Amino acid sequence: MYEAVRTFDVDGALGPVVPFYPDGTPRWLVKSGICELPSHDTGALLHWSQTKTGNVLLKKDVFDAHGLSFDSTFRTGGSDQDFFRRAAGKGYRFVAVREAPVYEAVPPARWTRSYWVRRALVNGYNAERYAAATQGILRRTWLCVRSAFAGVIWFAALPACACAGPHRLVLCMERASYHLSRTLATFGVQLWDKRDF
Repeated sequence: MYEAVRTFDVDGALGPVVPFYPDGTPRWLVKSGICELPSHDTGALLHWSQTKTGNVLLKKDVFDAHGLSFDSTFRTGGSDQDFFRRAAGKGYRFVAVREAPVYEAVPPARWTRSYWVRRALVNGYNAERYAAATQGILRRTWLCVRSAFAGVIWFAALPACACAGPHRLVLCMERASYHLSRTLATFGVQLWDKRDF
């Protein structure tokens, strides 16, 4: 990552976070792929929405030059993407480095469907917070309508997903919960207000 920062003359580099499944991990969880995170080609400039702090190297200047720090009001997570959003607004650039992975064990706390539902409820709310900070009222209205429609579709698909297997069901539940949360967040409703996962 250090070499990538120098080679591409950027302000930070992000590597992939690869899940490691300990013995006993439910087969449906592995098969679902829900723990897999997107990976990008080395040197690809990342939009702030593609960033996380699970595997990152940043220049010190990113923090020092403009007094940037993580926003503690994001009590349920999401402060990392908010940080990168503000940093990108200051002109900082970040690239992907596919050859610098880290491996994260998937703990038993993530082996239940309820974990992924709670996580989706948090992520949906935070996604609306990002939109509120970056989008105009017309764009936010469109995003709300789109999420409401998507939520209805995913909830309607739950029986079919259940018949397709538990790996499909968890994906369907996660998507339905995310869109429900994001839709209600537009009106100030937060369905899950603590990070207990």
